[in-house]
Amino acid sequence: MTHEVITVPPELPFKELVGVIVTHGVSAVPVLTPDGSMIGVVTEADLLCRQAHEDDVPGAGCPHFAGHLTKEDWRKAAGQTAATLMSTASGTTTPEATLPAAARLLTQSKVRRLFVLQDEKLVGVIARRDVLRTFLRTDDDVQSDVDHIVFDEVLHADRNNVRASVEHGVVLLTGRLEYEADVATAERMARAIAGVVDVRNRMDFVWNGQGAPSTATTSQSG
Repeated sequence: MTHEVITVPPELPFKELVGVIVTHGVSAVPVLTPDGSMIGVVTEADLLCRQAHEDDVPGAGCPHFAGHLTKEDWRKAAGQTAATLMSTASGTTTPEATLPAAARLLTQSKVRRLFVLQDEKLVGVIARRDVLRTFLRTDDDVQSDVDHIVFDEVLHADRNNVRASVEHGVVLLTGRLEYEADVATAERMARAIAGVVDVRNRMDFVWNGQGAPSTATTSQSG
């Protein structure tokens, strides 16, 4: 995520909001209270609402806004500060969220960025491009992470019996692990490594079931 986020206070006027978005080349800015709590977000669409409806004529039965407008449209069209223009942030996450989880949120919510909150305070933002950038990691870097995180830290596997190779982000897992459940764990953990495009699991196992997590595996000869 990006830690340095352009933010605005609730009282910032319309023209200054436009200036912030145009000057910094962002499509949305979070609205923060003095204590750092995020209360909403102002997007380009929120600001365009004024121009989109400036030629509307109030309907005969509705003196406050044109008949085809919703109250939300009218509020934004008439808004003059961040507080009166902002929308509810539709995409938020936490610093602990995994990259796959962030990617799912970005896809399902159809937003362009996720605001990262910790104890309701804004600590960063992660955009679609930030997630895509992880796929620029080299195959060597991805393989190093699979070796150290999956095989060493998680499974405590005998590196003489297992191997990971990476080509164009696709991880090939081969060799033999102690337990059947470890094979599934290896694939699941490998898929969570930043920059992995796909995993091809060709691993075998010695024993059915799942061993005790705290028990180190013992390689068998012959």
